[in-house]
Amino acid sequence: MNLLNAPIRNMEPAIVERLRLAFPEKTFAIERVPQTMTIKEFETISRRSPFIGLAWTGMRPDTASGRVLKGKMLWRLILVYKASSTLDARFKGDARGLGLDAMIDVSVALLQGAEIPGVGFASVTLANSIIADGWSDDAIVIAQVDFDVTFTANVAGFGLKTLDEFLAFGVTWAIPGDDAAATDELTIPAEE
Repeated sequence: MNLLNAPIRNMEPAIVERLRLAFPEKTFAIERVPQTMTIKEFETISRRSPFIGLAWTGMRPDTASGRVLKGKMLWRLILVYKASSTLDARFKGDARGLGLDAMIDVSVALLQGAEIPGVGFASVTLANSIIADGWSDDAIVIAQVDFDVTFTANVAGFGLKTLDEFLAFGVTWAIPGDDAAATDELTIPAEE
């Protein structure tokens, strides 16, 4: 089974590449995060402000899909900014011109209607201010921008061609530091 054509796997680097058009690596950290972070996870990323977390939140299949799965992958940006001076600077920007308002505006502009090469088109579905439950730091502000990306996934992209390949999916997981890769095989009984 070839996972090189898997939709989520291909979307992530293309989304990050799109964001990098306006959020340079030397200033903004962009990393994958879970859609709901623990306090410890949030504590770690809050030290790396300005930070953009990219979370996959789900998939909404098109009900008209046939053998080719069509739908929308649901993604979320979690924007974290820590003011370097006044509390007002959290939103309007500091001496470097950075602030949460600009991060939201720019990320929405970058994603709305954007073509994600080789994947599909993005649409912003929500942008709002959020808080980190159990966290208090007056200098930090957080927002999220939800968006979806259209996609199609065809079984052919996974390299399954024969009946036997469909009946027994074999997956080999490459585990860092493990000399022997873990292999799982699922055999689906044939209908008689």
